Amino acid sequence: MARMDNMYALSGLPQNSDKFIRLIAFFKSILELCAELGIEPILDGSLALFVYTGNNALNVNDVDLSCPEADFQPLMSTLNQRGISYRLREWHVLQVLQDDLKVEFSSIEHWLQNVPLTVNTLQIDDYAVRMMSLSSLREFYRLAVLDRASKSEPNEQHKLADLKRKYALLQHAQESP
Repeated sequence: MARMDNMYALSGLPQNSDKFIRLIAFFKSILELCAELGIEPILDGSLALFVYTGNNALNVNDVDLSCPEADFQPLMSTLNQRGISYRLREWHVLQVLQDDLKVEFSSIEHWLQNVPLTVNTLQIDDYAVRMMSLSSLREFYRLAVLDRASKSEPNEQHKLADLKRKYALLQHAQESP
Protein backbone atom coordinates (compact mmCIF):
# COMPACT_ATOMS: atom_id res chain seq x y z
CA MET A 1 0.00 0.00 0.00
CA ALA A 2 1.37 3.38 -0.98
CA ARG A 3 0.86 6.56 0.96
CA MET A 4 0.05 9.67 -1.03
CA ASP A 5 0.49 11.94 2.00
CA ASN A 6 -2.26 14.35 1.10
CA MET A 7 -3.88 15.71 4.24
CA TYR A 8 -7.61 16.39 4.35
CA ALA A 9 -9.67 18.01 7.09
CA LEU A 10 -13.28 17.18 7.84
CA SER A 11 -15.30 20.27 7.05
CA GLY A 12 -18.96 20.95 6.52
CA LEU A 13 -21.88 18.73 7.34
CA PRO A 14 -23.86 16.27 5.27
CA GLN A 15 -27.65 16.43 4.97
CA ASN A 16 -28.18 14.30 8.10
CA SER A 17 -26.14 16.70 10.25
CA ASP A 18 -27.64 15.80 13.65
CA LYS A 19 -26.89 12.10 13.29
CA PHE A 20 -23.52 12.89 11.67
CA ILE A 21 -22.34 14.92 14.67
CA ARG A 22 -23.17 12.01 17.00
CA LEU A 23 -21.61 9.53 14.55
CA ILE A 24 -18.31 11.45 14.43
CA ALA A 25 -18.15 11.54 18.25
CA PHE A 26 -18.68 7.76 18.32
CA PHE A 27 -16.11 7.31 15.54
CA LYS A 28 -13.52 9.26 17.55
CA SER A 29 -14.02 6.90 20.50
CA ILE A 30 -13.45 3.93 18.16
CA LEU A 31 -10.30 5.60 16.79
CA GLU A 32 -9.02 5.92 20.38
CA LEU A 33 -9.65 2.23 20.94
CA CYS A 34 -7.80 1.40 17.70
CA ALA A 35 -4.84 3.53 18.76
CA GLU A 36 -4.66 1.70 22.10
CA LEU A 37 -4.55 -1.63 20.22
CA GLY A 38 -2.08 -0.45 17.57
CA ILE A 39 -4.67 -0.90 14.80
CA GLU A 40 -4.47 1.54 11.90
CA PRO A 41 -7.69 1.20 9.91
CA ILE A 42 -8.31 2.77 6.52
CA LEU A 43 -11.41 4.91 6.04
CA ASP A 44 -13.52 4.21 2.95
CA GLY A 45 -17.23 4.40 2.15
CA SER A 46 -19.58 7.35 2.43
CA LEU A 47 -17.52 9.41 4.90
CA ALA A 48 -14.53 9.32 2.52
CA LEU A 49 -16.92 10.10 -0.35
CA PHE A 50 -18.23 13.11 1.60
CA VAL A 51 -14.69 14.36 2.29
CA TYR A 52 -13.66 14.14 -1.37
CA THR A 53 -16.86 15.55 -2.89
CA GLY A 54 -17.89 18.06 -0.20
CA ASN A 55 -21.46 17.24 -1.26
CA ASN A 56 -23.67 18.25 1.66
CA ALA A 57 -26.72 16.63 0.00
CA LEU A 58 -25.24 13.25 1.01
CA ASN A 59 -26.25 11.29 4.07
CA VAL A 60 -23.43 9.69 6.05
CA ASN A 61 -25.22 7.02 8.08
CA ASP A 62 -22.22 5.01 9.26
CA VAL A 63 -18.43 4.93 9.13
CA ASP A 64 -16.72 2.29 7.01
CA LEU A 65 -13.19 1.19 7.80
CA SER A 66 -10.95 -1.59 6.53
CA CYS A 67 -8.30 -3.47 8.46
CA PRO A 68 -6.76 -6.94 8.50
CA GLU A 69 -9.30 -9.52 9.64
CA ALA A 70 -6.77 -10.63 12.28
CA ASP A 71 -7.51 -7.31 14.04
CA PHE A 72 -11.15 -8.31 14.60
CA GLN A 73 -10.35 -10.57 17.58
CA PRO A 74 -8.44 -7.98 19.66
CA LEU A 75 -11.13 -5.43 18.77
CA MET A 76 -13.91 -7.76 19.94
CA SER A 77 -12.07 -8.57 23.18
CA THR A 78 -11.67 -4.88 24.00
CA LEU A 79 -15.24 -4.08 22.98
CA ASN A 80 -16.43 -6.89 25.29
CA GLN A 81 -14.35 -5.56 28.19
CA ARG A 82 -15.80 -2.07 27.72
CA GLY A 83 -19.40 -3.18 27.23
CA ILE A 84 -19.59 -1.85 23.68
CA SER A 85 -22.01 -3.71 21.39
CA TYR A 86 -20.81 -5.37 18.21
CA ARG A 87 -21.78 -7.99 15.64
CA LEU A 88 -19.39 -10.16 13.67
CA ARG A 89 -21.00 -10.74 10.28
CA GLU A 90 -20.44 -13.73 8.03
CA TRP A 91 -19.48 -11.41 5.16
CA HIS A 92 -16.12 -10.54 6.82
CA VAL A 93 -17.35 -7.42 8.63
CA LEU A 94 -17.26 -6.39 12.29
CA GLN A 95 -20.02 -3.90 13.14
CA VAL A 96 -19.55 -1.75 16.25
CA LEU A 97 -22.86 -0.35 17.47
CA GLN A 98 -24.15 2.40 19.75
CA ASP A 99 -27.85 3.18 19.61
CA ASP A 100 -28.52 4.06 15.94
CA LEU A 101 -24.81 4.55 15.17
CA LYS A 102 -22.53 2.08 13.42
CA VAL A 103 -18.81 1.85 12.65
CA GLU A 104 -17.95 -1.08 10.40
CA PHE A 105 -14.59 -2.78 10.04
CA SER A 106 -14.32 -4.72 6.78
CA SER A 107 -11.68 -7.33 6.10
CA ILE A 108 -9.02 -5.70 3.96
CA GLU A 109 -8.05 -9.13 2.60
CA HIS A 110 -11.59 -9.91 1.49
CA TRP A 111 -13.06 -6.57 0.39
CA LEU A 112 -10.02 -4.72 -0.96
CA GLN A 113 -8.12 -7.55 -2.59
CA ASN A 114 -8.69 -6.16 -6.12
CA VAL A 115 -8.34 -2.46 -5.27
CA PRO A 116 -4.97 -0.80 -5.96
CA LEU A 117 -4.68 0.79 -2.54
CA THR A 118 -3.17 4.18 -1.84
CA VAL A 119 -4.04 6.29 1.16
CA ASN A 120 -4.20 9.87 2.35
CA THR A 121 -4.80 11.19 5.84
CA LEU A 122 -8.04 12.65 7.20
CA GLN A 123 -7.77 14.96 10.19
CA ILE A 124 -10.85 15.18 12.43
CA ASP A 125 -10.06 17.59 15.26
CA ASP A 126 -7.14 15.91 17.09
CA TYR A 127 -7.63 12.56 15.36
CA ALA A 128 -5.84 11.43 12.20
CA VAL A 129 -7.00 8.39 10.25
CA ARG A 130 -5.72 6.87 7.04
CA MET A 131 -8.25 7.36 4.25
CA MET A 132 -8.47 5.59 0.91
CA SER A 133 -7.19 7.89 -1.84
CA LEU A 134 -9.66 9.24 -4.35
CA SER A 135 -8.38 6.93 -7.12
CA SER A 136 -8.64 3.89 -4.83
CA LEU A 137 -12.11 4.93 -3.67
CA ARG A 138 -13.25 5.30 -7.28
CA GLU A 139 -12.04 1.78 -8.06
CA PHE A 140 -13.64 0.46 -4.85
CA TYR A 141 -17.03 1.89 -5.90
CA ARG A 142 -16.60 0.76 -9.53
CA LEU A 143 -16.03 -2.81 -8.38
CA ALA A 144 -18.96 -2.58 -5.96
CA VAL A 145 -21.25 -1.46 -8.81
CA LEU A 146 -20.12 -4.42 -10.92
CA ASP A 147 -20.68 -6.82 -8.02
CA ARG A 148 -24.18 -5.52 -7.22
CA ALA A 149 -25.20 -5.51 -10.89
CA SER A 150 -24.95 -9.30 -10.91
CA LYS A 151 -27.49 -9.66 -8.08
CA SER A 152 -31.22 -9.79 -8.77
CA GLU A 153 -32.90 -9.47 -5.36
CA PRO A 154 -35.18 -6.39 -5.09
CA ASN A 155 -33.21 -4.76 -2.25
CA GLU A 156 -29.99 -5.20 -4.28
CA GLN A 157 -31.39 -2.95 -7.02
CA HIS A 158 -31.83 -0.11 -4.52
CA LYS A 159 -28.25 -0.63 -3.29
CA LEU A 160 -27.01 -0.70 -6.88
CA ALA A 161 -28.70 2.63 -7.68
CA ASP A 162 -27.12 4.18 -4.57
CA LEU A 163 -23.66 2.86 -5.49
CA LYS A 164 -24.01 4.17 -9.06
CA ARG A 165 -24.96 7.62 -7.75
CA LYS A 166 -21.95 7.67 -5.40
CA TYR A 167 -19.61 6.45 -8.14
CA ALA A 168 -20.84 9.25 -10.43
CA LEU A 169 -20.12 11.82 -7.71
CA LEU A 170 -16.58 10.48 -7.38
CA GLN A 171 -15.99 10.90 -11.11
CA HIS A 172 -16.24 14.68 -10.64
CA ALA A 173 -14.16 14.92 -7.44
CA GLN A 174 -10.57 16.19 -7.50
CA GLU A 175 -7.66 15.01 -5.36
CA SER A 176 -6.00 17.81 -3.37
CA PRO A 177 -2.47 18.67 -4.51
